[in-house]
Amino acid sequence: MRRPLSLALALVLAAAVTACALPDAARRSSATLKQGWDFEANGLRVLYTGPGAVFMAAGDLALYSMRPGSVSSAEPDVKWFRFYDGPMRPEEEVAILCHLDRATHISSIRRSDDPVAVAARYEPWHYPACIEATPGEYEITVSYYSRKTVEQDLSATTTTAESTTDSTTQWNAKAGAVYVLAAVIGKPAPAPGRGPTYKPRRRSKELWDTSFTLEVSHWKAAIVQLPETAQLELPIKAQREIWRQHEAER
Repeated sequence: MRRPLSLALALVLAAAVTACALPDAARRSSATLKQGWDFEANGLRVLYTGPGAVFMAAGDLALYSMRPGSVSSAEPDVKWFRFYDGPMRPEEEVAILCHLDRATHISSIRRSDDPVAVAARYEPWHYPACIEATPGEYEITVSYYSRKTVEQDLSATTTTAESTTDSTTQWNAKAGAVYVLAAVIGKPAPAPGRGPTYKPRRRSKELWDTSFTLEVSHWKAAIVQLPETAQLELPIKAQREIWRQHEAER
């Protein structure tokens, strides 16, 4: 009788632990899936980030549902990145660079006197809203991807803009300063090749028809330092504090 009783008690304890940790594990897995299948952020990379997120989410659900503890391990929705070691420093000791919108993404960062560049994110599926670094001269590479759809009556127009090459820009980071990263896009022109408009031929008549307009333009990344009065309206302080607490709990 002791062995079945011990087995039953072990199962009850395992179920209790799983029930406590399951909501946190489910939130973590859901966030992983959302980030992996985010076509607006990943673009065509979703072809491999999506399936990869499925395996990672399944692993997270299996692993973290059995991990006891009352502290949530889910990552904050707003991601952050810092280009220095050790714990997060006070705001007055670092410079913060934030994206003006989701279209820009910092691919890498390096010190001007260091030939080695580092990816500006902790995980492949991270797209930090802001990065921070100690004062100094930096070189950053930036990519651009934007996708917007406008629907009207029975028609829909989707505009997709994607950089084929990264833009490289200099960042003179000053202690206590906040900067925004924006994209400056030139005037579009018809793309070479098929011409300005390409309409695929169809052998059968269909209700919906599709046409493509291909254009090219030059672009560059630009960094602007915000005045102190504008910084008061930004939510970055609260977002930074949430990420700091997340790092402390890991």
